Amino acid sequence: MSAAQHTRFASPVTLLREWSERSDQQALHEALFLGFTVDLPFLEKVAIPVARGLGARTAVIGDAAQGLYDPVDVRMAGRSYLHGLASCQRAFHPKVVLLVGEHACRLAVGSGNPTLSGWGANDELWTVVETEDDDSHALLADLADWLDALPSAVELAPWSASHLTELAALLTERHVNAPAGPESGARLLHNLQESLLDQLPLGPVDELHAYAPFVDEAGHALSGLVGRLTPRRTVLGLQPRWSSYDAGAIKRALGGFDAQIRFLEETRMRHGKFVEWQVGGRRYALTGSPNLTRAALCTSTRDGGNCELAVIAADTAPLLPEQGRITQLASLTGRTIRPFLSTGHTLVLLGAKTDSEGLHVSLAHPQPVPVVISTSPDGSPGSWTQTGTIPARSSARSFPLPEVPGAAVRATCARPDGTTAESAVVFVYSPVHCARRHSADSGPRLRYDYTAQTLFADERAARRFETDLLRLRELTAGTSAPRVSPAGETTAGSVTSSGVDRWDAYLADCRRMIGAPLTDLAFGTPPLDLPQAPSSRWIVSAVTLGVREEDDEEHEDGTEEVDLPTTSEPLAPYVAPEQRARCRAWAQRWVGALTGPAGSAAAPVPVRLLVANLYVQLLAAGVWDEQDQSWRDGLSRLLEALRSEDPAAEADHETPPETRRRLDAVAAVVMTLLVQDATFTGGGEHDVLAARAWHGSKAMIARAEPAEAEDLMIPPERALARVAPWSEVDRLIALAQEDDPYAEVIDGLTAAGWSVVCEDGLWEITGSFGNPLPVVAKAAERLGRHQADGVLVRARSKSRWAFMAWADPYLVLLNPPARVWFTYQVRPPATPESRFSGGDLSAVPGRVSSAPLQKGPPEALMKILAESGLTYPELVSRLFTLDT
Repeated sequence: MSAAQHTRFASPVTLLREWSERSDQQALHEALFLGFTVDLPFLEKVAIPVARGLGARTAVIGDAAQGLYDPVDVRMAGRSYLHGLASCQRAFHPKVVLLVGEHACRLAVGSGNPTLSGWGANDELWTVVETEDDDSHALLADLADWLDALPSAVELAPWSASHLTELAALLTERHVNAPAGPESGARLLHNLQESLLDQLPLGPVDELHAYAPFVDEAGHALSGLVGRLTPRRTVLGLQPRWSSYDAGAIKRALGGFDAQIRFLEETRMRHGKFVEWQVGGRRYALTGSPNLTRAALCTSTRDGGNCELAVIAADTAPLLPEQGRITQLASLTGRTIRPFLSTGHTLVLLGAKTDSEGLHVSLAHPQPVPVVISTSPDGSPGSWTQTGTIPARSSARSFPLPEVPGAAVRATCARPDGTTAESAVVFVYSPVHCARRHSADSGPRLRYDYTAQTLFADERAARRFETDLLRLRELTAGTSAPRVSPAGETTAGSVTSSGVDRWDAYLADCRRMIGAPLTDLAFGTPPLDLPQAPSSRWIVSAVTLGVREEDDEEHEDGTEEVDLPTTSEPLAPYVAPEQRARCRAWAQRWVGALTGPAGSAAAPVPVRLLVANLYVQLLAAGVWDEQDQSWRDGLSRLLEALRSEDPAAEADHETPPETRRRLDAVAAVVMTLLVQDATFTGGGEHDVLAARAWHGSKAMIARAEPAEAEDLMIPPERALARVAPWSEVDRLIALAQEDDPYAEVIDGLTAAGWSVVCEDGLWEITGSFGNPLPVVAKAAERLGRHQADGVLVRARSKSRWAFMAWADPYLVLLNPPARVWFTYQVRPPATPESRFSGGDLSAVPGRVSSAPLQKGPPEALMKILAESGLTYPELVSRLFTLDT
């Protein structure tokens, strides 16, 4: 066991994240999450993918009547993890997180449910045990005993009970010789057969402190506590508005004792429950799931109480905050009891399982009437199909396999009064697909865990990252990594033949391969930032940590959830000036590691997306100086990498459509950056680079949806920032979707502030410019690339205009006020744009003839007019009619 620092532990998610960052890369074998209320979509975002990515067989078990989710929002239950329900006469109320690896264990026992609020917003208490190198701890041995006994005290589906029994056997094997007694520091208490109150020591004690968000309306738990511990002084903590209590009942329970009420601040809902007492200078504490209610403290599960789990520890730090308004017991008033609100599920379906023999369903109790079982692909309204019937007075039944694996299941039956009872929805458990992933299946991965800020600030991390990229590209050469479809399965749409959601499975494999933070960067999936833990007053002992939460327990807590703060737009990272040169160098090296030499295999798609994201972030951070354009080459190579196909993945149709959409959108952002201060039709170095990248990526960009890469549209907050605004990305996508072969030329000319119109074969370029010669030459050259028979162009400003007819290699020019046709021959590498860029006709070489306007058109002009369908008189008339 190791003592953990309070500031390190923000929620049980911390344990998973730290496991993923282990230097020994030890696989996780088992992950168990227990709670009263369970929010499956929340767990599928922050916990299940991480646990599965680490290789763990994963199970989530909660109270059968307290699911916090809409079935249609649940995507992985039964397919990636076991979701089990437990039922007893009162509440199934323990809160446990257990992680078991090859040689290490993590255990958290506390008060927080596996929900967004339970692991996030309110004040909670957790006891955390960490073991390494096959060490043992008494709490783990105690947990083994409790898990082993649990199926005999609460109703569970047979497969859920078997899962817990297997975990108990595993823990017993490892921790049977764990030290017990005072030297262990803490012990686990449960109430399966005996109430928690009866397991507390007998008094008298010097002082008793207690707090829980729920105090039963009759005050039985308080009466029992003071009667057993007989304190000389008692302090009860309450939150005036948020605690559930009855002042009269508290007065009756504590009236014969020296008792005070401490009203605690209400900046957060305090959901951590504790009873602490002091005897002869030593402090003891009971923490965990039990509230100050008779069902939690005074009654065993066997006798109709809740199912509770607690930790008793010695020499703990004080738990009741010193701050707070002291109120004498006699002056306490008010009644804030929130009555129990039934979910209405009088019919309890504990679970469903599928195997080679069919679909098996299990009820908590037999019903006096037949029970209809229905299945649905996803639990959505209107999608339910009747599968069969469980006979009256039977609690289990097997049916042929449903057509869609991984389905949702529910039970209904008719009540005697003619109404219908309906169970909560459960999800079909497939043991094959939820089994632990062996290390051989885990595939290649980065050796270390990184964050973007670490890579931008730590040269050693940047160097390791480059080495990791090179290694990963070599390991995945010729394979379709990450591989999301188990062997022998086919995929169609978004779900595999086994029912596994391809996108969820793909993201889980990406997290395993490159880590959760970098996966979030690569795919633009924002991590859920849980609030950090409150002050250290919530530390129970060396193995106990505090965390904030807001609880969702309808049985106990009727408070509403508090929305967590979110940011509405991405932020540019900060890179210190002294680090910018290093970041520029490392960015180019990462691109090199990503793309490799010509002909080498491309890096996996997540890695390509990741490097592109890092590069875009560095541009937004202003890492390149204004005159340093070397970033353009890196962007060009990134575009080439983004459009590289993975032949194996394409052949197997393994890449989910979400990944392809992300690739297209990221390519659009990168191309938007690359074309800034450049055009697709120009002859400059930056123009040529952008044009080459554009023609290779145009098909991807035409498919792109800007919203798929909104996280890369970073506001220009830093000096020298290069960013891609939504409007520019959207415009570029529209340009890629244009069928007009002149679209890119027109876009480049309009970007210079000029108007471009073509009518009856004559292109008109208008704008604010002094000398029209360079403008008409640029337009003629670029438009002529798409018109082999020749192009007719006039450039006109307020007071001057010039006309040019160009069909390689001859160019005919009319430059008023002189009414003379000049004919030039322009041979490569010269171009019309390069010849006339200076605007001085006397300096332009290659003139082959000149003739007055009245003598008619030169031969080169006649050929172009013949192809265009425009006659010479019509051309002259239009030129001089428009000459105002």
